[in-house]
Amino acid sequence: MRKTFALLLSCMLALAARPALAQMPALPPADTVPPVRGEEIVLNNVPAGGETWTRVFGQVWARNVQRSTLYVIRPMNGRANGKSVIVVPGGGYMFVSIDSEGFRVADRLAAQGYTAFVLKYRVNPTPPTPEGFMADMAAKFGQLGKGELPDLPPAVDDLAAAINVVSSRAAEWKLEPKQIGAIGFSAGSRTLIRLIEQKKEAALLHHVGLIYPPMTQTVTGGPRPPLFLAIAAGDPLFKQGGLKLVDSWLKESTALEFHLYYGGEHGFGMMPKGTTSDRWIDQYIDWLAVQ
Repeated sequence: MRKTFALLLSCMLALAARPALAQMPALPPADTVPPVRGEEIVLNNVPAGGETWTRVFGQVWARNVQRSTLYVIRPMNGRANGKSVIVVPGGGYMFVSIDSEGFRVADRLAAQGYTAFVLKYRVNPTPPTPEGFMADMAAKFGQLGKGELPDLPPAVDDLAAAINVVSSRAAEWKLEPKQIGAIGFSAGSRTLIRLIEQKKEAALLHHVGLIYPPMTQTVTGGPRPPLFLAIAAGDPLFKQGGLKLVDSWLKESTALEFHLYYGGEHGFGMMPKGTTSDRWIDQYIDWLAVQ
């Protein structure tokens, strides 16, 4: 997503600065692809509507999601440790980054014995065609780090529903009900912050992870489970908020592991960048092992 973000940002700046007759830079290619099929739990039984899965730079994003679902990624036979993690991808509430910040994360966790759940939550509508969607992205992504992303209450409700499902079915799935965690990326981390503040389901979480979250946030109210936080110094969200979120959390709990990477920018997810941010998933798994 780093490459995507840089290209979209350049398009946004060009739109703002170009003369009226100048040509806009070419947008990155986007293709519509079939949705992934697997073990999937429907959280709100409404029509799927115009949900579309789009591939951009080798990543797959789910957009125009109205039927929220939970994908179950199980460990191989004999490797299950009874612990679970709900993965909440980002996407600026324009899409769900279900590949790099969803399935790839879940696969790594399952390989270590965790039962992982990837949340496909409701998002804001975007143009139905890939071309229209990418033009919309070019007009909005350049604002990253320049303001606050508006909250999306349906996404928070979907995460609360996901936690309830995992907790209520823990015995069926041979999971420890007191070993449920959640990790959010970008907009997904904003969703997780709002859940901590607003929803009783937050008390069911044994630990949380925030990956490149909105650093301007201060968490007001709710529990303070052990926190893993990772972000790159070059991320516009870190430049905007600095250590505000970290300082706010530390005032109420010292159960915080914080990784600030020199490289990686925003949205590194599971896409190798050749920087130290590539190690975040290993560091997160090491941290999980002692929770």
